[in-house]
Amino acid sequence: MLYFVLNSIEMKIRLSFIAIALVAACATSCNVERSEKYQTLLAERDSLYTEAVAAKGGFDQALNTINEIETALESVRAAEGIIMLETEEGNTNKAVSEINAIQQTLQENRNKIADLEKQLANQGTQSKALNQTVSRLKKQLEEKDTYINSLKNELQQSRQQIADLNTQVSDLNENIESLNENIDVLNVQNAAQQATIQNQDAALNTVWVCIATQQVLKEKGIIKGGLFQPNEISKQGFDKSQFMQADMRELTMVPLNTKRATLITTHPEGSYEMTENEDGSKVLNINNKEAFWSISKYLVVSIK
Repeated sequence: MLYFVLNSIEMKIRLSFIAIALVAACATSCNVERSEKYQTLLAERDSLYTEAVAAKGGFDQALNTINEIETALESVRAAEGIIMLETEEGNTNKAVSEINAIQQTLQENRNKIADLEKQLANQGTQSKALNQTVSRLKKQLEEKDTYINSLKNELQQSRQQIADLNTQVSDLNENIESLNENIDVLNVQNAAQQATIQNQDAALNTVWVCIATQQVLKEKGIIKGGLFQPNEISKQGFDKSQFMQADMRELTMVPLNTKRATLITTHPEGSYEMTENEDGSKVLNINNKEAFWSISKYLVVSIK
């Protein structure tokens, strides 16, 4: 590198000293310092010294710049590992911050390379080894820059995918919330419908039973009839509070608690039978519920 330039300048300085010595040997002591050849050699010596000092300073500066770039590349390699780890752990914000810092470092070192090339060109330095070192560093910086840009693009795509997934999840949560609200409404409606159906079902299967003496039945206006007329259910309105309400699906037996009882309401034969307990009291057994209540939902029994 610049060592070859420095060696060349030092060789020229030595040759100048030799030339001055020869001139001094060939002339008298009083005429040597005044001779044009002597003065020329002195000027050339001073110029070579100046050139040597400048070359050495440029070499030191170039060497420092190269060391700085090498150190920066090492820090970039270490940062790459940190970025990969943060990406795997999902710390995308930190990874993006690291990438931005690396890109700034790469740009700063590209500027240093450009300044170094200008410096060497201005000095007219022609060192094959130094030029190869500069070219190698430029190539490494370019490769790192390409890799970091690729990594940044991949990270941005991943972040966008995550953002899209978060949006989809948010939309799904909103849809689920809306569906849950609809389900709640449907549950309320279903409960209301079930209650309506149960009420309707209960109404369809509700029957009324009244067991009383003939006198009471007439007084309450439930039956009518005379001395020569059979007792029958009154077609006029009567007091339902005298009736016991029951579910026809569950009512299979009606204890009458009397030894004499007569059905006033009409019910198909064979759908029921009258039996007696051990004490002789009557019991109405409903054998066929559907048939028994098919004519009327009222059961009126006159007892004595």
